[in-house]
Amino acid sequence: MKKVLYFLTGGILFATQLLANNILVDNANLSGKNTSTHTTNVTFDVSWENSWRTSTNESNYDGAWIFVKYRKNGTNDWRHATITSATGATGAATQVPADGKGIFIYRDADGIGNVNFTGNTLLWNYGADGLLDNETVEIRVFALEMVYIPAGSFYLGSGGTENYSFRDGNTTNPYLVSSNDPIPLGNSATGMLNPNGLGALSGDIPSAFPKGYNAIWTMKYECSQQQFVDFLNHLDLARANANNVNPIFTGTHPNLVAPAPDKAMNGLGFLRTSAFADWSGLRPMSELEFEKICRGHNNPAVPNEYVWGNTSIVQVNAINNNAMPDESVNTPVAANANIGSMLPYTTRVGIFARTSGSTRELSGGTYYGVMNMGDNVSEVCFSMATADGLAIDASVHGDGYLDAAGSSDISEWTKYQAYGARGGAYNTVIDQGRISERLYSNYFSSYAYDVNTSTNGFRLVRSAL
Repeated sequence: MKKVLYFLTGGILFATQLLANNILVDNANLSGKNTSTHTTNVTFDVSWENSWRTSTNESNYDGAWIFVKYRKNGTNDWRHATITSATGATGAATQVPADGKGIFIYRDADGIGNVNFTGNTLLWNYGADGLLDNETVEIRVFALEMVYIPAGSFYLGSGGTENYSFRDGNTTNPYLVSSNDPIPLGNSATGMLNPNGLGALSGDIPSAFPKGYNAIWTMKYECSQQQFVDFLNHLDLARANANNVNPIFTGTHPNLVAPAPDKAMNGLGFLRTSAFADWSGLRPMSELEFEKICRGHNNPAVPNEYVWGNTSIVQVNAINNNAMPDESVNTPVAANANIGSMLPYTTRVGIFARTSGSTRELSGGTYYGVMNMGDNVSEVCFSMATADGLAIDASVHGDGYLDAAGSSDISEWTKYQAYGARGGAYNTVIDQGRISERLYSNYFSSYAYDVNTSTNGFRLVRSAL
């Protein structure tokens, strides 16, 4: 993790921060402090590999979620900066959500390849965060690679033999989600979503629930060890200890070190998932959004398909340079999934995204280019199988803060019955990698508490503007 410290006039101290598989924030700077409006500019460069934007077929693009943390000089209390506007570098577009918890930055035109956006500017309203004009603070800029998932209809279920897969009413056909209206539940007629033994057969999925029809941003990769240790290092000691449930890290807080920074973080449950989501200004995804991200807009469902759109799978059984940044596939050369206990550990996130000659199947990617959704670690997500799950509101995102116990301060996010898991992992059977497999969709309800199992990790989302 690269850190560069600068001392600026006005008593401001800040550091740049690396927080992703191959995304780099550099040359962060503060300038233009306005004591009348109590704002200051945060400028920075950001670059990442394998970027794209397309207006055909998938009609989507990748980008980055940028957020800023600060602490007053001499304290260990990292706070979340409020951003009111943003200006991207040449070639970049930006969006600032209404809550000001960060920004999205992405290509402003179609293209493919690496991007390097230099000289981006955020306007930080430090007055809204309770800072005085003459206070000394330390600032860190964070970035997460994201993928934009456009609004549109999609199918739930595949018509296959997956456990508890969604169906259209009294048939075995997939169910079409064609709007964000409430979805009627039942099995007596077509036009009703049948949860097939894992969920209610009456009532509705409410409009507010994240149903997958509306546009969202999702993390391109699963949370890595480096991302999780950065999270721990930017909490106070008590909250960090509460969240350090898989103590693989060396060193002492706040300088914990990840043994394999680019590998997917596992050994997590819903409390750690929701805590990271709250801290970063994002939210957990729902199991309906999981299927949309994998299958794509209005794309016909293939019975028993994996996340890359067909029923073929090649399990990796050996890798090169284990735990190194250049960790890669060894055998088989056409491997596209870390699943079925062929390897006794997680791999580097995005390991199957080859640099040349790749296809969706070979990369193990979803319709929209999201990596490892069917393998490596299972995805902790909101379940529609319980009342607590159905109470989730897609418009609620993290505010950057945790409660005194180190958990999310959003009460609906701390209920075990709200969560399940989707997708396969390195140590699950391969059938778990199928898009519509719902065997563990109410996973935590069967335990009645949080379970920090080696199978589970997470990736997070945010509802789009």
